[in-house]
Amino acid sequence: MLLNRLVLAIKNQSRETLRAWSYQCESIIAQRSRRVQQLFSFYQSVYGTQGLKQLWRAYYRNELQPPIRGMMLSAVGLMGLNMKRLSNSDGFDWSKERLSLANFDLCQRDIDFINTLSVNQLCERCQSKKMKYCYCQLGNQRCRKGGIVVPPPSSDQKPMKEEQAASISNCHKALELDTRSAPAGQVRIQAQEDRNWEPYFSKNEFSIWRREERSSLYSYKVYARFDDITADDFLHVQTDLDYRRQWDDTALRLELISEDPVPGSNSHLIYWEMQWPRLFANRDYVYCRRYHKDDSKKMIFICSRAAKHNTYPSISGKVRVTDYWSLMVIKPFRGFHEPGLHFVLTYYDDPGIPIPQNIKSWVTQKQMPEFLTKMYVATKNYACSRAIKMKDMYNSFTLINDEYTANDQRGSWLGSLSRHRRKLNENEKER
Repeated sequence: MLLNRLVLAIKNQSRETLRAWSYQCESIIAQRSRRVQQLFSFYQSVYGTQGLKQLWRAYYRNELQPPIRGMMLSAVGLMGLNMKRLSNSDGFDWSKERLSLANFDLCQRDIDFINTLSVNQLCERCQSKKMKYCYCQLGNQRCRKGGIVVPPPSSDQKPMKEEQAASISNCHKALELDTRSAPAGQVRIQAQEDRNWEPYFSKNEFSIWRREERSSLYSYKVYARFDDITADDFLHVQTDLDYRRQWDDTALRLELISEDPVPGSNSHLIYWEMQWPRLFANRDYVYCRRYHKDDSKKMIFICSRAAKHNTYPSISGKVRVTDYWSLMVIKPFRGFHEPGLHFVLTYYDDPGIPIPQNIKSWVTQKQMPEFLTKMYVATKNYACSRAIKMKDMYNSFTLINDEYTANDQRGSWLGSLSRHRRKLNENEKER
């Protein structure tokens, strides 16, 4: 009889203990889930989606240790096999169409130009155009194959032998970027490197030069510096398609077609429809974009080139631009998160049909500075909104939420710390 009562008491007490334990576990799980959600929302507001990915990769490399890391590597490997099987399912082969990192070697002269701005001197043509800076003297330098710089040949000189001939392309050197975590690419940008740059115009903070790529078709190079925006914010505005739809009213359609599944590639396939003035058909693009952030050199590189995709064919009533490329180098004054940057943008596109020269000049001299100004304002607005979100998130990011605490008696050290903080605040108010 006594034994039955003892067994029954143990059962009842076990039920109560199990119920209390279950209740406590539910409370802790709910609390931790809410905290993870708040952390995710907070860091996404601060760094954006791409920044959050980079933060996770850095944390994974530095913090996760075996066997957890090994388990995650196995999961990533399995996922990678699935991604490899599905990589060609959308009709775009990234292994063949990925832009090469060697494209950024074309930015070497742009980097040299930025580094020598303090001693920049205007040539005669830049003086006549009232330019702020001169790119011609540096950008048009020619080198022999051995790397020896020689002055450009005059029109009355006889052509040199092939082995002695000097060209602009011979002056290019590999940038030696940190590409350990970035996959190689194959697609190269084809530009008329051995043709001279000439001053075009200077307006506000923008200096623009041009170079003839084909008959009456020019590539343009734009330089500007901004003292009050950061390189990371500027990169975000360049690469965030959702945000660009908000600030760029000429982007009628802007869609992400595909993303390179290889980690560290930072490559995307994009469809873009651009609004043109009245009496002209809109232009649309399918292009591949890739960016690379080099921490050792403190620079950001972005390149784009026209591509093709089966699900985005040419549409009647729109002119498909099939010959397009662009290069951009962003160099901050100090760090990526600190205000102040230089940037040089070089781009070329063939509009597809003959356009009168006065229309081309209007588009270049009016629309280009307006677009770049809007891009700068968008970066300022993004930085401001991000700062406001950070402040709001920080104010609402309480240490613990009481509704997820089981009770005061079983409160964790985190709950005790929270209550202690409230008592301190109350004592300060009483004083």
